[in-house]
Amino acid sequence: MPPPERYNSGYNVGVGGAVVDNGRLLLVRRASRRGRGNWQVPGGFIEPDETIEQAVIREVEEEAGVTSEVEGVLGIRNRYDEDSANSLYVVLLLKWVGGEPTPDEHEVDQARFFTLDEICALEQVPPINVEIAKRALDPDRRLLNPMTVTQQNRTPYTLFVG
Repeated sequence: MPPPERYNSGYNVGVGGAVVDNGRLLLVRRASRRGRGNWQVPGGFIEPDETIEQAVIREVEEEAGVTSEVEGVLGIRNRYDEDSANSLYVVLLLKWVGGEPTPDEHEVDQARFFTLDEICALEQVPPINVEIAKRALDPDRRLLNPMTVTQQNRTPYTLFVG
């Protein structure tokens, strides 16, 4: 039986990619949409035909020109407001694999790696991104780590566990 229609609207799932390299976190500066001028981790919405891991890797590469791989889930934000309904945002920790930060010049106009002190000195950094930076750059960070689960006659899936 399909899920009731109420579960198919008014809800979105986004991802943020906390890419860390050499004690620095990748941030992009928004050039479009709400939040113009804000420095934040690259990210966006999960498309219907991709996994959370594929979505975050794609968004980081599209917005910042950096290739990366998922290490685990760093945090989850849930928000409800009457204008934008219910929104789930999953922040994943990613390891830098290659590429120099290069803004896409459409959604973002700058992309760079920063230390925590440099992030705290920036003018427009939303509080959620300061918290992400603190946790992503903490050597003792705790993650939910990915694990592939297989079932007979089913597509394998990823379970993130602590």
